[in-house]
Amino acid sequence: MDIANSKYGSVQRGLIAEDLLKFSWADEITLSPNGQTVAYTVKQPHSDTNGYISRVYLRSVNSSEGKCLTPEVGVASAIAWSKDGSRLAYSWRSVEADVVGSAVHIYSVETEEEEIFEVDGEPLSSLDWSAGGERLVGVRWTPVANPDDRGPRDGVPKPAIKVVRRLRYKQDGVGWVHDRFLQIWVLELNSSALRQITHSECDYAEPKWSNKGERLAFIGVAREQNTELGQGQIFICDHPGGAPFRLLPDWVGKCHSPVWGEDDKYIAFAGHTHPAPTNRRIFMTPYLADVEKQTAHELAPGLDQEVGNYGVADQRPSLTNVTLKWASGDPWIYFLLTEQAATNLYRIDVKGNKELLIKGEQVVFEYSPAVGGNVAYGLADPSSPGDIYIWEQGESSCLTDINPWLRDHWLGTPEMYWFDAGQGEKVHAWLMKPPGFDEKRKYPLVLYVHCSMFSWDFNHEFQSLANAGYLVAYFNAIGTTAGYGQAWTVASEGDQGGRDYEQTMVGVDELIARGYVDEKRMGVTGGSCGGYMTNWIVGHTDRFAAAVAQRSIVNHLSKVGTADNGPEGTRNETGEDPWSNLEQVWRQSPVAYAEDMHTPLLIVHSDEDHRVPLEQAEQLFAVLRWMGREVELVIFEGENHGLSRGGRPGNRIERLRRISGWFDKHLGTKPSEE
Repeated sequence: MDIANSKYGSVQRGLIAEDLLKFSWADEITLSPNGQTVAYTVKQPHSDTNGYISRVYLRSVNSSEGKCLTPEVGVASAIAWSKDGSRLAYSWRSVEADVVGSAVHIYSVETEEEEIFEVDGEPLSSLDWSAGGERLVGVRWTPVANPDDRGPRDGVPKPAIKVVRRLRYKQDGVGWVHDRFLQIWVLELNSSALRQITHSECDYAEPKWSNKGERLAFIGVAREQNTELGQGQIFICDHPGGAPFRLLPDWVGKCHSPVWGEDDKYIAFAGHTHPAPTNRRIFMTPYLADVEKQTAHELAPGLDQEVGNYGVADQRPSLTNVTLKWASGDPWIYFLLTEQAATNLYRIDVKGNKELLIKGEQVVFEYSPAVGGNVAYGLADPSSPGDIYIWEQGESSCLTDINPWLRDHWLGTPEMYWFDAGQGEKVHAWLMKPPGFDEKRKYPLVLYVHCSMFSWDFNHEFQSLANAGYLVAYFNAIGTTAGYGQAWTVASEGDQGGRDYEQTMVGVDELIARGYVDEKRMGVTGGSCGGYMTNWIVGHTDRFAAAVAQRSIVNHLSKVGTADNGPEGTRNETGEDPWSNLEQVWRQSPVAYAEDMHTPLLIVHSDEDHRVPLEQAEQLFAVLRWMGREVELVIFEGENHGLSRGGRPGNRIERLRRISGWFDKHLGTKPSEE
């Protein structure tokens, strides 16, 4: 029996694809200002709608039970405590077929009653209370009229067109946003009036009221990513009546997650000072801005890790959670830091004194501090998709038991190790063994490759393949964003398929040398740039018996003009723009090596993937099919780039069945004798 399950006694089978419908996931967490009550949302699959629902719960930190505020069927989000802790706001959208629209709900802790404010059109997200409790600020998708637009003419049928004037006119997970922009709105609770604060062709996000409630801070992001504003800048707006202005007019880098503190004299944020264009490989660290002087400095100089959760798994749609949080009146600023595949919780004061609170072979995926030092946080590890904990004066205790059914199932324990990849490099790696593993026998291997963002999070997909009989291996090779330093992360730029491929093959050789890997029955798979690496591998070696390329990059030349992050994404991965160095960009495109691809290949893609558009999959399928290779293309309708993490439950289950079925067909699941 694996160590991870030794505390559970006898267990039943391991996990299968259909078990997805049993999961519940802790999502948003917010701790009341007095640190005594946790509000949180729990997300669950909903079979009737082939979607998800989420409910709001309240739980005292001293109670063994929580209270559900939303027993009906719908989606709750953007939970936020009023500054005095007397009320909880959340955004609500019903999933019932006969209910249209959304609303903001205000729950009173004292009376246990709710006020409901209907919101026509797009829902409000990112809610935050003003100091006096009379206003809520939020963000919503809003059409922005252009002076050149013309309305329909009398007697002429209305045309069906999309007018595009900005880049990122389509965004993965959202769709076509050519004439819609995220704008800041304020809900006046006394009058129910909803007032728009921003009105420009820019996307605004993360609004926060000042502690005195007289000003708003938020992030503005232009859709041209090769400008300063395209990376994200902090704006301040006096309310009511003020016009937004940039807090740091000379800032050339990126800003994210502004939070007020110190009597509104300072704003802490995550950021970097690299000029545009950049991508996610450039680390953001904590900064402190002086509001009056309009300057900022780094709080922890030399911090060579990334603020946020940059591990990847299949439990949460978002991969980053780049946030800073600063409870009103508290000296500490809290943040997550990804370090060697773990996500740890830190805090820092305005003088730069840093303290580590939560660390381990695990992932802190959400957190919420209160004045005085209490912190509620969500914690996941390879044996649990996550529960909610409270940290008080150096001690942690678990408040929830969200997935008790897992205790009745076998769970594989990922064995962590490092291997020598040559050139003085060590690569962080994991291996998950199937139930009943016998090192004297040989097992089929499924190797996962990605953008090197594997982590200590729970992974249903890995568990289901291990349960089927496979060894499951995954490596954080060079280029990772999962906490191995900035130099290691950017080393693969301009060398896609170079040293990262070489390190991966060294890792495979190391596994084969152990004696229990059947090298004639090895498969490889990965998604996004892991799909890229899958395509690259089968174009450079025939040692794998089967491969599954998921949401995979195929051709950087066409991706530059079709992906929502096309120009900056291509330039920062390949090191060049195709119009400046066509040969270098083509050389790093897997389709250039299609003639050398002989491995049976399953291509899995989504038709609404705007991060890596469907045309990428179509290109490779057409080329390989034309050459008579064994290839199959499975297209999931209505899904985006995040299919594996947030797609419709039925599609997520089918995706796992297709992947395991392809490997079952070409590798088999049974171990062989020596």
